[in-house]
Amino acid sequence: MTPSIGLNLRVTGHCNQGGRKYMEDAFVVAYQQSEDQKDLEYAYFGIFDGHGGREAALFAKEHLMNNIVSQKSFWSDDDNQVLKAIRDGFLATHRAMWREVG
Repeated sequence: MTPSIGLNLRVTGHCNQGGRKYMEDAFVVAYQQSEDQKDLEYAYFGIFDGHGGREAALFAKEHLMNNIVSQKSFWSDDDNQVLKAIRDGFLATHRAMWREVG
């Protein structure tokens, strides 16, 4: 993983329902530290468009981050392995969502 640099971030989130009857979008902001590798920190920003329905956005909000960070390669020093972990986390979330609705 590329070396971290000291940054101060101020993050806010906002959802706008617009003309729809229900809010279908979701977002999450999380700052995490690995329990077994305390020197690896990451920030997670998730924006989930509810075009698949509110349930799809909420499912992704609840599961995507854990499905990404649970990949062993997420904690690699190799950026390509980290990118693979992110892709695999998305695929795991997609498959889990299909099992849920299937």
